[in-house]
Amino acid sequence: MKLRLKLSAEERRTLREVRIYHPHARTRMRAQGMFRMAQGLTLQQVADEFEVHLNSVENWRRRWDEFGLVGLFEGRHTGRPPKLSDEERHQLGDLARDAGGTARTLQRQWEGAQHTPLSCNSIKEYLKRMAFRYKRCRLSLKDKRDPAAFEHASGVVAAHGAGGPM
Repeated sequence: MKLRLKLSAEERRTLREVRIYHPHARTRMRAQGMFRMAQGLTLQQVADEFEVHLNSVENWRRRWDEFGLVGLFEGRHTGRPPKLSDEERHQLGDLARDAGGTARTLQRQWEGAQHTPLSCNSIKEYLKRMAFRYKRCRLSLKDKRDPAAFEHASGVVAAHGAGGPM
């Protein structure tokens, strides 16, 4: 069993700020856990209080002893590497700027130029990251209506009131 955690006044103040203001909830929880251990709680009591496994709290304490405050921060999460290189992303952006259209149209043009195959969703995500925006174009039938029939219908609506029965 480890000894009670000893904190300096500066460490207490820093942990207090981290457990209140840090943007990541897990980092706030770890800081609160360290603070509770400094108050005299055991590793098991802290694990029970935060409803985490005892091994997690032991890792928090070990990382605190080894790295200090930096040990409480979240590590880098790995993920799938991007399908496109920086150059290909620029080419996709240029294609979208020049050709425009839908994601499906861009997909056909992209794959027609012998590039890395991409799904429509991947194209949308890449364009979103490059700050492209999509705005749906509304179909207007204004130029296809019959002006005489429109005037007649407008008159009927005005005569009977906009909200009443006809």
